[in-house]
Amino acid sequence: MDNLNSKQEFNLSVTLILGALKLQDKALVESCERTLTELLGSECTSNIMTAVVFQLAQTDHNTFDWAWKNFYSLDACQHLIKGIVMFAVKKLINQGFILGQDFSINYTGKICICQQAKAALLEKSSATDCIFLEEVLQVPTEI
Repeated sequence: MDNLNSKQEFNLSVTLILGALKLQDKALVESCERTLTELLGSECTSNIMTAVVFQLAQTDHNTFDWAWKNFYSLDACQHLIKGIVMFAVKKLINQGFILGQDFSINYTGKICICQQAKAALLEKSSATDCIFLEEVLQVPTEI
């Protein structure tokens, strides 16, 4: 990758990870992620994984679902999840919902949220945002 500029390097890396994810081969994806981390560093690899996840959310929902379930614990995914949670919390507070009353964050990083707050949050979010938000929002079931 020495002869590539950083944009080309980034795009090639995104294409590599996308291809591995579309094959739904967990070992291959993990190997690619480790290799990119060694070559480019963890921050750059995290940015690549974030770009890949956003692209999958918009273009290939089946692969997105598979990737989300299989790589939820990867550092890059955890970084993305934290960002999604912070995005949701800010939007909820800006809409007048109260942390600890209308929603809270549990030990897994998911947002426990009342149905009214969830509906309001999703209503004012883009289609791609809704895909990510659905992954971190939990409405408690009535007992």
